[in-house]
Amino acid sequence: MTARPAPERGGFGGAATGPPVLEMDGIGRSFRGRVILRSAGLVARSGRVTALFGRNGCGKTTLFRIVVGRVRAEYGRVLYDGRYRPRPRLSRLAAEGLMYSAQESALTAHFTVREHLDAFAERWGGSERMAEVVEALRLGEVIDRRPPTLSGGECQRVSLALARLRRPRCLLSDEPYAGVAPRDRPLVSGALRAAARDGAAVLVSGHDVDDLFAVADEVVWMTAGTTHALGTPEQARAHDQFKREYLGPRGGAAPGSG
Repeated sequence: MTARPAPERGGFGGAATGPPVLEMDGIGRSFRGRVILRSAGLVARSGRVTALFGRNGCGKTTLFRIVVGRVRAEYGRVLYDGRYRPRPRLSRLAAEGLMYSAQESALTAHFTVREHLDAFAERWGGSERMAEVVEALRLGEVIDRRPPTLSGGECQRVSLALARLRRPRCLLSDEPYAGVAPRDRPLVSGALRAAARDGAAVLVSGHDVDDLFAVADEVVWMTAGTTHALGTPEQARAHDQFKREYLGPRGGAAPGSG
């Protein structure tokens, strides 16, 4: 397999690291007596893309939902913009610049793609970027259709276009490559990197090793209810336990992780 070229990195002002925007520390959560998270945490920094890996059911989506208040943590803490959020609410966080792009599309069935984009551009002042964003995510062919007529991958691209127009301080993207056709995956990667270049702290989850390694600045591995910061994608590929227990002998996603 020919490796995809890595999207341009550089992050916030070209700096090696940016200030922390989102911090999670010692997060714990159980469901029906089963421990999902026991001591999970990570840091998402301005201008950086952090990729969160882990097998299905390990708690990646639960961690995202705790951040935005859709699930309550039993213990641990979430800090956004340096402030402790004991009871985070997505509406309040969104007003402060956090955008959550979940696997289940938040697009409304009643508006076309164009109407979604126009509404975001009007609300967040992104009109001057509209043509660029539409072209970058190849949305011209679907711009007058409604979400129920779109594929999962097309909905992902529309959601990322809204994020580009919004220019969030922090972007949480759960499984951004899910359902995306191979020809369109570079568009998703380009949008994630562009968000980081705009200064966002970008946190993504998934199992798409080649795509996520190409786009990420930092890799975090979730296993056994906790998280491990592995460093750069190159350092993650060299991590013996991560290779053995997740990547497998060929360096791809672990069996059963898709």
